[in-house]
Amino acid sequence: MTNKKMTDSSNHNAEIGKRRSLYPPCSKSGWPDNFDFESDETCQTLFKPYIEKVLQKLEEYDARRPQDTAYIFHQHAKRVADDVKETCLYLGLGEKVANNMYWALLIHDLGKVHLPVDIWDIPEKPQDDIKARRRTHTELGADEFENKFSGIDHPFKNLALNIIHFHHEQMDGNGPYKIPGEKLPPAVKLASIVEAFDGWSTPRPHFNGRDVSPPAVLVRMNTEKAHMFDPMLLHAFSKVKCEEPCPALIPAPEPCI
Repeated sequence: MTNKKMTDSSNHNAEIGKRRSLYPPCSKSGWPDNFDFESDETCQTLFKPYIEKVLQKLEEYDARRPQDTAYIFHQHAKRVADDVKETCLYLGLGEKVANNMYWALLIHDLGKVHLPVDIWDIPEKPQDDIKARRRTHTELGADEFENKFSGIDHPFKNLALNIIHFHHEQMDGNGPYKIPGEKLPPAVKLASIVEAFDGWSTPRPHFNGRDVSPPAVLVRMNTEKAHMFDPMLLHAFSKVKCEEPCPALIPAPEPCI
């Protein structure tokens, strides 16, 4: 990356990071249980066409990246959405909540298209300034979505905004916005688990041969990275991803959702 690009990025980054608080929850439960994306007119006429365009833009953006790239963003979005839906069903939240979550997760990384393509596929482990620049995709995405639907008052909007903006937050409060776990909606907590799993399951050069098989990634998430995630939701997700007995599984904690 050239010095000019880094200077431009630094200048732009100075405008990022102003919002630190969560958007209003989509419902009292924190789960999207008060609308049905499949039958809701606003979802079908406004949000669905927008989501489909976002996925197309992500695919076009991916086409500009190196051909040997394994971490392909539009494919990542679809895998994460599928895994979230499956986990919601496993948790007994029902088809409506599972499907609402599915549509919200499809656009969790929409802000990445607003960053330079060459920021993602460097062979070495990214330095702190590159990592910080990459992380601005959450606010860039939330800004785009909020501006696009500025006149709309709908629970899907708040659900999507919280997931887009805060899916890198951690239970220990050491995420980008330092929001402690007790303040995070369960939808965001689950999104952070599933998104992290998929990212760590995709081989990248700076992983230096680290085992990225599902069992190995789940072991890592349940041990050295356990401070980042809601334990009950992580346990449920681990059960979903491990069809065979899995060493990652710890005794189920008390429900906290």
